[in-house]
This record gives sequence, C-alpha cells and structure tokens, in this order.
Amino acid sequence: MNTVDWQSLESQRALLQSHLDALRTPLERNKMGQFSTPPVLANDIVRYAGSLLPKKTQIAFLDPAIGTGVFYSALRSTFPNGRVAFASGFEVDPHYGKPSLDLWNNNGLLIEMKDFTKVVPRPKFNLIVCNPPYVRHHHLATKDKPLLLASSFRHSGVKLSGLAGLYCHFISISHAWMEENGVAAWLIPSEFMDVNYGRALKEYLVKRVTLLTIHRFDPNAVQFSDALVSSAVVVFRKRLPP
Repeated sequence: MNTVDWQSLESQRALLQSHLDALRTPLERNKMGQFSTPPVLANDIVRYAGSLLPKKTQIAFLDPAIGTGVFYSALRSTFPNGRVAFASGFEVDPHYGKPSLDLWNNNGLLIEMKDFTKVVPRPKFNLIVCNPPYVRHHHLATKDKPLLLASSFRHSGVKLSGLAGLYCHFISISHAWMEENGVAAWLIPSEFMDVNYGRALKEYLVKRVTLLTIHRFDPNAVQFSDALVSSAVVVFRKRLPP
C-alpha cells in the first residue's frame, strides 16, 4: 500500500473548499446551512473526540454532512492509518459532493451522495463528528417536516418541535447509526440551550446518552467567517447516563 500524503490532500481540500464556496452566493449557502468548519477547529474537535475511545479501538468514522471532508482530513492527520478501520460520509449537495468524491477517491473515505436523514441506519460507527447543515425550520420544505419529525422520533425517541432546525434532526437520527459506547461530537449553534424548541434535544443529552462536554464559544468570537452565529461543540457517548 502506498503512503498517502495527508497534508498535501488537506491543502487540496482547503483550496477546493474556497473555490466551491466562491461559486455560491452567501444567500444560497445561508439557505442550505453550508458553513465550512475552520481546519484548526476541526482538528481540535477530532483529536478530543477520538481520545475518548479506548486507545486500541479501531475507529469506524462517520460524518453525516461531509462537505469537502474537513473532519475526515483531521482524522487522518491525527490518528495513524492502523487506527482507522473505515470511514463514511454523506453529502446531499452535488456541488460539494462530486468534487469531494474525486478528491478522496481511493483514499479511504466512502462518500454517498444521499440525504442522510432518509437513509436506513447502519449502526456500526463508534465515532461520529459533524458540522450539520444549519437550516432553520422555515427553510425546510413543508412536506419534509413531518417526515423529519417522525424519523427523529423513530431513531432516537426524541419528539422534536416543528420549530427545530435541521441540525437537531441530524443529531437525533444519528443515534441509530452509533455503536453502543460510541462517541459523537457535533459543532452546532448554541441557541438550542436558550430556546423552547431546544428542550427535547437537551432532554436527549441528559437522559438518553452520557453527556461528556459542551464547549460554548464566546458569542463575540464567531467561529465562522461567513455566519454570525454563536457556536457550541457537544460531545456525548451513546450510553445511558449513570
């Protein structure tokens, strides 16, 4: 097996991200909730989340909103090849998905061009790291809302509000994709802690999984250069709390 230059691939990925973002207007990306994760932050999140797995555990990685693969790139730069058993990602937007397929082809990442919220779960992943699309409820198609609410409840037992953003559904649905004792890290808006529609998600975090960390960034230190939103990193283990 040839040695892969992961640093070179990350440089290519970063250039690709900038190019693809420039081809979309800010309004288009805002509507689809597409705000790319800064590489330094991605590395910090992956390093921390991965450290919560037993040292000799083989990593089965999933990013339900893969984009250009910044978290996968961080995974490969953080852990030796022998630790990563397999890695998968989903991307619904071909604008980002197809170039990512070309970039990561033959480099250990399976990307499926599908809507993660509509795929039958395959519960075999012990590390999920994701910056889900920040799509507000009023940008969700009317016909999709009942399906999302039903899917979230079916896969996690969470009864989300119709006002919940798409990122809440990503977290709820991903519950069915995780192995028991697996770890998930989500980079999401911190607003769920302060609004009524976030109550169901908060109950999930304290009753159905073991909450490990919520890192809430200073509201004045915006993490995304193209989105004025206060962020949080939520990390939990799929295990009932003590």
